[in-house]
Order: sequence, then structure tokens, then C-alpha cells
Amino acid sequence: MDDITLPKLTPNETARLIELRRKFPRQFMTDQTFFLTNEMRSYILDKKIWRMSIMGEVRMGKSEIGTSFALLYLKMFNELYDEDYFNIKELTKSTKLIDARLTFDIKHIRSSQEDYITSLRKIYSDSKLKFGQIFQIDENKQSGGGLGSYSTEADLNNLNNIVAKYMISEIWITPDRFIDRNCPYGLRVFKKDLEHKVNWCLLYKIEMMENFMKKYIFMGWVHVPLHSNEKLREEYNKKKNEWISVELEGGSDVRTLLRKEASKLLSKNELFARLTPSGKDFAISQAEQMSILEDYILDGKIQNFNEAEKFRVVAEARLIIKKQKWDQEKINEQLKKNEQ
Repeated sequence: MDDITLPKLTPNETARLIELRRKFPRQFMTDQTFFLTNEMRSYILDKKIWRMSIMGEVRMGKSEIGTSFALLYLKMFNELYDEDYFNIKELTKSTKLIDARLTFDIKHIRSSQEDYITSLRKIYSDSKLKFGQIFQIDENKQSGGGLGSYSTEADLNNLNNIVAKYMISEIWITPDRFIDRNCPYGLRVFKKDLEHKVNWCLLYKIEMMENFMKKYIFMGWVHVPLHSNEKLREEYNKKKNEWISVELEGGSDVRTLLRKEASKLLSKNELFARLTPSGKDFAISQAEQMSILEDYILDGKIQNFNEAEKFRVVAEARLIIKKQKWDQEKINEQLKKNEQ
């Protein structure tokens, strides 16, 4: 990232940062772009997860900045990969991991942590996950704290084993907070420099204190040029519009969609769906149906859910079967009427 001067602030922008400038006068006059990119390279050299958090107001270029860093990470990683620096052939023999150069395209940009978890599981299950892959999680809203919100957080923690072992790196985009998931650095987007086509950010070091509280240490400025991948930019804008449409239509709860899909799959199980001779009740108990669901989870056919969600999945599957039976009865009645 090119070395340019510090941002030219307007009087209003200076006023907004007056307290920060008073407390950290030296840092305020320091461009830490080289430091941050060098830190990212050091993490790659050490085969450590690179995780960063980007926050800021709407339409300030947070996603653009995240993608720029992802593409820079890609370049650094692939240069080392071409030198056989990572030597992961043995690791790929015993896992579903792919030994290949990294790519970063629209499928690596996810709309939420639930979407990210689902995607990561599927990519790994399909034997398409690459060592060192970087993802961008463009989470523009906080979790609503619904039925599966705790499970989503637990799932993310459980996936840390995969993430750590396979050096899966992450860039988190959030509007009003830094993530607190072992993230060493955070960028607060502050200013668009249209003249130089860069975005200026305030860099913070995020440290965990002894009392488990977070400490945010201001370090200086970081400038991020616009990336040159126009195809990816167009694909992202299209995907972002799709996310917005789904959000406006009220269908963006990924966890609910996952439960719906699990219920549909479960309803197709012959034993689960079997009815008594009278056709008025199920042949097996709800507890036994729950056992079938848990078998599906253990076999990897369905992702894991908490106990309350499992109950909802089974109840939904039972309802699907009853509705199918009711629909068939209506069709049969209509056929009889037509014959008469």
C-alpha cells in the first residue's frame, strides 16, 4: 500500500478527533499502514490466524477496505505458497483439506456469522477448503438474540479447532463495534480521500486484560487504497443488494432457514414419517423421532442445534407430514367428486 501523507482533515473532522489528538499527539501524526501490513505478513510467516475487525458508519467503505486487505493477504500468502513455505502435504493427506494456491472471490464474502459457519462447514465437508483461506464476514447487523443465537456463538467457538489448525483467517465488518474474538487489531473507518482514492482509518491494538475486559490502544492512521478487482466489486454490489432485499422482506434469519431445511429433510425419513394404521397418529413417539434427528446430526446430514431448536425441528417435520397427508386427502376427495 503506497506511502502517502496523513489525511487532510476539515475543521469539523478535526473537532471530532480533538480529544484523541490531545491524548495521543504522537500517534495522531503517525501513518501505521506499513506497520499493519507488515504485521499481517508476520502472522502469515508464523502460520497464525490473521483476524481483523473493521467498524465505522454506513457508506464509509468498510467492505471495500476489508476486500483490499483480503486481496493483499492473498498476494502475500500465495507468494510464500509458491516457494513451498507451508509444506502442508502431510496435513492434506489425513484431512479434507486442499493443497492449492488461495483464491478470494464472492463465495468467500459472507453476510453474517451464521452464514459464515454454514459455508465453512459445507466447504470443509465437500473437501474444498484450502489451508490459510481468508473469509470476509460482512455483518451489518447484530444478532437478534433469538432461539439459536447462543448456539451460533457456541458453533463459532467449536469451529475454532478447524480455524486454528488450518490457519483460516477472517476479516469481520461490523458497523458499531470491534469483535472480541481473539482479534489483535481493529480499524475504525473515518474518512474517504477521493483525491487519492484511499480510505483513512484509525488503528487500534485490541488487548485482553487480566479481568477479561478489552483494552483498545490507539496507534495511528492507516490508509487503504481502493482495490483494482472490478469483477469482484460488481459481484459484491450485486450480492449486497440481494442481502438488502432479503432483509427488507424479513427473510434474513439464517438460523431459522437452517431449521426449516433440517425439518424438510427429516420429514422424508420413512421411519420418522410412518403413521399408525388409522393414519391419525405417528407410529413412533416424539422422543424416538428426536433420536432420528440426533442420528442425522451425528452422521453430518444436519448441523447441530440446541435442545430448544431440536424440539422445533421435530415439531416442524411432524407438521410437514401432517400437511402432506391433509393435502392428499383433499386431492382424493376432489377426485371422488369428479368421478361422480
